[in-house]
Amino acid sequence: MSWFDQYTKPLVLVGLLALTSFSVSACQVQPLNAEKPGTTATRSELSGVDILEVDTRVGQQVRNHLIFGLNGGGRPEGATHTLKLDIKSVRTNISIVTSTQAPTAAQVMVTASYTLNDKANNVTLATGIRQAVASYDRTNQSFANQRAERDAENRAAREVAEQLRLAIAAALAGQ
Repeated sequence: MSWFDQYTKPLVLVGLLALTSFSVSACQVQPLNAEKPGTTATRSELSGVDILEVDTRVGQQVRNHLIFGLNGGGRPEGATHTLKLDIKSVRTNISIVTSTQAPTAAQVMVTASYTLNDKANNVTLATGIRQAVASYDRTNQSFANQRAERDAENRAAREVAEQLRLAIAAALAGQ
């Protein structure tokens, strides 16, 4: 056995063992929404937010996604906070065929104004506006255009609901 073989094989083996143990020790499996003390509002705080009724289809989409995101669905039993939403949806044509003046692409912008109040003393904890935009293609088929617009509204509503959930969590964590 040569000098090289005598000393390099054990070093390679030690290096591989060290690399393996390092990579295994760095691997941790945790739920994405695991509660970490002091970092965000807890799941019970988020589930105590009662979201007031809204009056539009897009507003109901935002509300439904937000209810599911905060507490998994349903109305909270011991609500400690109320959230008032004002949802608007605007469609804009973004591409038009010059010869026929027919739109070929459009986008929907969903805007949510919100006010988060503490139920116990009726103090406003947070207010703000969140927006999301979703684009879609238009064709010469009216039903396809209606469905594409509705799908775009739903996508934007889901995004606004997630932004609202994060804003509420930040407001409750800073309380």
